[in-house]
Amino acid sequence: MSTNAITEYERELITTLKEEYSFYQALFVLLDKQRDLIKFDREDHLLDLYVEVERCQRRIAESEEKIGALRKGNPQYFRIAAAHPEVRKLVNSIATLVRRNLEVVKGNQEIAGEKYERIREELDQLRHSDKLLRYFQADMVPPQFVDDRH
Repeated sequence: MSTNAITEYERELITTLKEEYSFYQALFVLLDKQRDLIKFDREDHLLDLYVEVERCQRRIAESEEKIGALRKGNPQYFRIAAAHPEVRKLVNSIATLVRRNLEVVKGNQEIAGEKYERIREELDQLRHSDKLLRYFQADMVPPQFVDDRH
């Protein structure tokens, strides 16, 4: 094992992890923005945000592939590089961001679920109102037409 090769591998891993950290920070901001839009009834921009979140889901899969490729490329170097203090710090930071992102997603799901239930209840009330309206209209006498006049 060459010290130079290990150092180069550590640099590559650190660079990759810094990119991933930056991505997860941006994802947190995006999810936080999504929460605000859901919370404050700003559905007009929500669809664009969902598209962006879908793009982020693909990016997460790419991240997993990147790190997996580094791990598979040279497992021995990967283990040594993973012990580097800066690598461990970045991994811990990313793990913290992932946990925070998951908390925001869970909160968004709760808010969206509550809105869904509220909308469903309102639709049920409208259906009931429609039934009442039809009932009352059935009792009303339609206008009589005599010589094409009302």
